[in-house]
Amino acid sequence: MPIASVLRYQDYQFQVSLTSGQWKWTTRVDVSGSQVATHIRDVISPFGLLRDSIPIPGEVAQAMADSISQVVNTYAPSILLSPSALTFVVDEGRGVSSATQVHVTNNGILGSLLSAQVTSNVSYVAATPANIGGLVSNASGSFDVSVNSTELVASASPYAAVLKVQGATAVNTPQEIPVIVTVRPKATIVTSITNVTFTVTAPLNGRFPPVPSQIVGLTNTGPTASLLSYQVRRLVGAPWLVGVSPVYGTIEGGATQPLTILVSPPDGALPGLYTETLRISGYSTNIATDVVVTLHIT
Repeated sequence: MPIASVLRYQDYQFQVSLTSGQWKWTTRVDVSGSQVATHIRDVISPFGLLRDSIPIPGEVAQAMADSISQVVNTYAPSILLSPSALTFVVDEGRGVSSATQVHVTNNGILGSLLSAQVTSNVSYVAATPANIGGLVSNASGSFDVSVNSTELVASASPYAAVLKVQGATAVNTPQEIPVIVTVRPKATIVTSITNVTFTVTAPLNGRFPPVPSQIVGLTNTGPTASLLSYQVRRLVGAPWLVGVSPVYGTIEGGATQPLTILVSPPDGALPGLYTETLRISGYSTNIATDVVVTLHIT
């Protein structure tokens, strides 16, 4: 029966009786390394703690070997994975995706101990860490799975890969996780206009009158399957440009998102031309495009 349970090893105690007396020992399953190892240790002979000068009878040596087989077979772990399949949607050539976590549970009986190794059959699907050890019965560990789309192309999508989870002593080793990777083509950022001008007359005194907002159409002209995740930022930070909405979002291929631009000259602003640049960026064929906003106070 197991007498100790820690994350790096599991100990089991055995004994055999001979006419000369009783022999006792501990059979340890060690998962502290990259491979599961089984050791015989803490041997106590009828004459006390085993020393080099004390020979081990053949019957005892055979019983020790049998204890290793008993531990491996009786207390064998079982691999349970969640989720059991993975899907990723990535952009062509973008790089490493966000990770999805996979849980590994030792579904074996009480007293079992699981050490598992994770391998991928393709270079673009990675699992970290690749080794999970020390899982007692019903205990769980995890690893992260990510996809590197740097060399993947939309024209070859979808890609299929397999993650293999193996445990040297597990009764159901190996277990496989199918991975499907869908690769989107790149988006393209296009605006309906690249220059917006607001004209307002300065009041003789008091506040400026309200200035009507203007709309700029933001279109993803990439293929239908593309998706543009964009953000809008100001390069100058002019205080009179008081609103751009929405400042971030997603646009499917062929769709258009209206951007509303609102200005409000501060009190006391002098006549003249004032400019601000809005940079609209996102992962795409053209990375970013600018819209120049001009405030003309007469």
